[in-house]
Amino acid sequence: MRLRAFAKINLTLKILGKRPDGFHELESLMQSVSLCDYITLTPLESGIQLTTNNLRLPVDGRNLAYKAAEVFFRKQTAESRQPNTGVKIFLEKNIPLAAGLAGGSADAAAVLFGLNQLSGNPLSKIELMKLGEEIGSDVPFCLVGGNCKVGGRGEKVALNPLHVKRDFVLVTPEVEVSTKWAYEAWDEHQTSNVSAKGGSAGGGKLQNKSQNDLEDVVVKKYPTIQKVKDKLLSLGCSYAQMSGSGPSVFGIVGSAGSGQAIFNEMKKEFPRSFLVRSAERGVEEA
Repeated sequence: MRLRAFAKINLTLKILGKRPDGFHELESLMQSVSLCDYITLTPLESGIQLTTNNLRLPVDGRNLAYKAAEVFFRKQTAESRQPNTGVKIFLEKNIPLAAGLAGGSADAAAVLFGLNQLSGNPLSKIELMKLGEEIGSDVPFCLVGGNCKVGGRGEKVALNPLHVKRDFVLVTPEVEVSTKWAYEAWDEHQTSNVSAKGGSAGGGKLQNKSQNDLEDVVVKKYPTIQKVKDKLLSLGCSYAQMSGSGPSVFGIVGSAGSGQAIFNEMKKEFPRSFLVRSAERGVEEA
């Protein structure tokens, strides 16, 4: 079985505060986009084997795709469903790493979805999402995909039927941002600067106030993100914003035609540029 695992962008990201469990309470509007990894699943009698085209990725339990297989098989064994207890996973990685695009979570969602299909669909979508919570905060959304309002630490996912299909130019600068660091930096900023409400993210001259609460602190450390935003806007995007914890930035374009011109120009300076469109789901068979 071969699957597409779609990347996501955060059209909005509001941090409501830190929870007792150490995670953050979020409100976000998330959108799947056409940039995707490909996951190939081949049943085995036993064991989990993971191979990938990206040599930087671990091929054990540190990889969320591998972890997803472990979690799925553990659930099946606990419920005595006599599952096929092994799988060979090949991960063709196209989504940039540590880029704020939920690439690892998308891969995990694809493995859960695919193993459930190969096992005869014993688990409902809700049950799969519950398993996804054990793996990562973005996995439940990646199982649903499309355009969703997301709350809690990511486990509350509600499909938005009124969304608008859009084209985006997506740019990932040559830096990597740790999600853990980004939230810690936000916490520190809140503690040390409680009264500094509504600080500038550096894009005031372009009248482009960000709807991503993490953008201020991340741009401060990685100013190239603001450079990408400014360039996307100057080339004609109607809006530009960092996705998730960064460093990826998306620009909204009026049409695929105008997007192609902007993409061509951005790619000259930023090789990891992509012309993408909104996707209707998080995982699908290829």
